[in-house]
Amino acid sequence: MTITKQANKYLLCWASCVLGTLALIALLNGFVDPFSIFGAPSIAGVNANKPNFVGHLRLTHAYRVEKREPECTIFGTSRAGRGLSPDQPALAALGCYNMAVPSMSMYEIRRYFQHVQAIKPQKLAILSLDLRVFHPEPDTSGAFSESRLAVTADGQRQFNLFSAKLPDVASSLLSVSGLQASLSTVRKQSWGKDTLAANGFWQPLTDDFDHIKTFRYYTRNYVQQFKEMRQNEAGFRKSLDDFRRLLRDAYAAGVEMKLLIHPAHAWYWQTLWLSDLWPRFEVLQREIVAINADEALRAGHQAYPIWDFSGSYGPTLEQVPTQQGQRMHWFWEPAHYKQTLGYWLLDRLLGSQPGTAGFNDFGVRLDIVDIEAYQAKLRGLQVSYAAHYPDDAALIQAIVNEAIADSKSVALTPNF
Repeated sequence: MTITKQANKYLLCWASCVLGTLALIALLNGFVDPFSIFGAPSIAGVNANKPNFVGHLRLTHAYRVEKREPECTIFGTSRAGRGLSPDQPALAALGCYNMAVPSMSMYEIRRYFQHVQAIKPQKLAILSLDLRVFHPEPDTSGAFSESRLAVTADGQRQFNLFSAKLPDVASSLLSVSGLQASLSTVRKQSWGKDTLAANGFWQPLTDDFDHIKTFRYYTRNYVQQFKEMRQNEAGFRKSLDDFRRLLRDAYAAGVEMKLLIHPAHAWYWQTLWLSDLWPRFEVLQREIVAINADEALRAGHQAYPIWDFSGSYGPTLEQVPTQQGQRMHWFWEPAHYKQTLGYWLLDRLLGSQPGTAGFNDFGVRLDIVDIEAYQAKLRGLQVSYAAHYPDDAALIQAIVNEAIADSKSVALTPNF
């Protein structure tokens, strides 16, 4: 009898310790809120900065918009996340939220648009486009969850309390990964170069950036990306179908939508040119215009404006630093532009008067221009860039050649 009482006492003590530990872990994870889904108070030096936020955005955004109920959303890849801030005055009045996700596919954009539209009908949606969203990579991480969204792919409301919400909350509060994320958040408060703002913008914490290193690194990286894109014709065509379905949903719902093709530094466009992907980009421009016109006609609606900021002119010709410590005004590296340029783009989209920047002709309404003549002009600008910036063009060519040679070497290396 005494042994039984001792055993019961031991089990009770053990269970209390386990439950107490779990409760402490849940309290810590809820307080630190590393995935930014609980709305915990933001405390400087403790949890205000989320150094690992990029990897959790597919989770974070789905629940953030449920709490915020924005009437305006921005969709796109990391280029939108780093460049298009919802605190632009006209957007801030609508409580706009930036839904940008790294390497976001057009299918994901369509599904997240359905999600926010089901939560709160949108007055304005800004769709930012680049080659990446039309050349999706297979998602092997499981980060994107269909069951987490408010509606199914065909637009039907879904009950996801048990299939998504409770598992997500439990995982965020009680999992080992959640605890690791909390500890990492507290430890790295002063480490990150950016953090996630309340409106979804990827807020920079410092302008200290090694442009020299990143321009060279990303140029090599884009050579490989462009090679994969050239080989992904099927994904490109499927993404165009998803783009059509997204526009069809938006027109049917009466949502005001504005589209933009991101700017990039001339280094990016020269790398695209040398990687033989320029023809695919021109096809994309024509397809976007044609699909938009088709869906507008089908809906009996005026076509959405499409602003194209591609090409090597205006701010994209900003000089790349040659000495450490030099700062760029418009760009971080070849593809990602700064908030300074993002404000200017949003002003053009929204019909505001952009601040004086010395390039007021930057950007073209692709939906109303003679697209064949416009594309010929862009090709001419690229030839002109190589002629007027021979040192940069030669360096880009050398990096492209090296990256291609390295990729062939890896491909030919046997894997024993």
